[in-house]
Amino acid sequence: MSGLPGTIHEWVTFLDTQDVPVLRRTIRELDRLRPSAERLTASQLAVVILRDPLMTLQLLRLANSARRGRLGTEITSVEHAIMMLGAVPMFRHFSSLIALEDMLAEQPAALNSVLQVYSRSLHAAYQARQWAIQHQDIRVEEVYIAALLHDMSNIMLWIYAPQRAQEIRDAVRCGRVYYSVAHERIMGFSVADFRLALAAAWYFPEMLAELVDCRNAGIPRAQGVLLGVSIAHLAERGWHGAAMEATLEAMAENLNLPLEVAVWLVHQTAVAAARHWEWYGVPPAAAWLPMLPGRHEDDCLPEPEPEREAVNEVKCLMPDPVRLQQIMDEISAHLDGSLDLHEMMTLVLQGMHEGIALDRIVFSLISRDRAFLKAKYVHGASPDSPLRQFEVDLRSSNLFVRLLEKMQGVWFSSANANTLAPMIPPEVFATTGAGEFFAMSIFIHGKPVGLFYADRKHGECGLDERSYIEFKKLCVRAADGLAHLARK
Repeated sequence: MSGLPGTIHEWVTFLDTQDVPVLRRTIRELDRLRPSAERLTASQLAVVILRDPLMTLQLLRLANSARRGRLGTEITSVEHAIMMLGAVPMFRHFSSLIALEDMLAEQPAALNSVLQVYSRSLHAAYQARQWAIQHQDIRVEEVYIAALLHDMSNIMLWIYAPQRAQEIRDAVRCGRVYYSVAHERIMGFSVADFRLALAAAWYFPEMLAELVDCRNAGIPRAQGVLLGVSIAHLAERGWHGAAMEATLEAMAENLNLPLEVAVWLVHQTAVAAARHWEWYGVPPAAAWLPMLPGRHEDDCLPEPEPEREAVNEVKCLMPDPVRLQQIMDEISAHLDGSLDLHEMMTLVLQGMHEGIALDRIVFSLISRDRAFLKAKYVHGASPDSPLRQFEVDLRSSNLFVRLLEKMQGVWFSSANANTLAPMIPPEVFATTGAGEFFAMSIFIHGKPVGLFYADRKHGECGLDERSYIEFKKLCVRAADGLAHLARK
């Protein structure tokens, strides 16, 4: 392709002068949050930014370039960057972001390829973060970000030199060579050197630069990043085969876990990452979990266009303890009454869905005449779902009336169904179905005001003890937040 740079220095100089786009979804989410900039916490903003590799890159680049001198502390996390810059100045700086989808509107194939890399990068970041959590790493976000940005040079090629990126892809698929070999053959320099040169030009923190360097595979934290990246790359072509088996065995050995436990953990982490597939609009790797072994990863065959319906194969969500803790902290940070009811309930529902992996959630309030519990907020139910009409008659003795005697919870399951089912009104079962559920009453200043109901709508996605404990903890935190609202 004529007109492109030749040497690694020329490439870095060229890319350093280009506008860096972000996802349109990122722009919309930030625009939605912008009016509340003065009240937002760093963790609220980080949730949005950390789903977009190039937005994460831009923020870290800005924060580290703003440091005075080279002796200042490096900024290695998004939350730290936001706190250092300030939310309002950050919004001001990023007031005219360019949407990736607009930039590549005339190049749909390149756009689709970039979005695939985005999706893969998020999956890699989730796998690396889970590795860090298992290792009790106190700086989990650094490992997450390193995996998220590991393929940044590939993203840049698809945006600014899609023909070169396609040549590399074709060489990998048809030439039976590794990506690094194909990259060096076509670009004239190694991808590792390219990655590090870009990291230096973009004020990457030294710690993150070390973690994205594949030559540091002997360093434990870098090893976690590379394992996460490897799993994400291999999973794009299926969850079977010798390469994936070897990587999973390496993961199990690294985590000191039985192989079957490590495999389960990796699969569940893939499902957790897949929850955000709509940000990218391409089927996530977890969509292929139920499939039988497919073609060999080196077969030179045209790839079928993935159908979006494949995403429906993703069945069970995975709890996300990091996200849950973020939301618990968010609620605690706003016990001054700075959130209204809707904002508070949005946080709680997000915690139950994203943090605890509960599919359907209802918060019902006691009616003014105290005769009924009636649904006020519903998450995870279709517009025509009976769950949206959740209602319990409190004028006769039943399980929910007992729950409202004091702040307490119940886990309805097969173990206690014989005892508790007769205490549940038939109309409730007609609304919710007869499966397992969690429920807990909410008291404010010693008086009952409502009740949370939650379940996992898919029969194969059972409830568990840990989820029940986290559900009750979040209900208690929600009650604290609602109590402060009541004082306003």
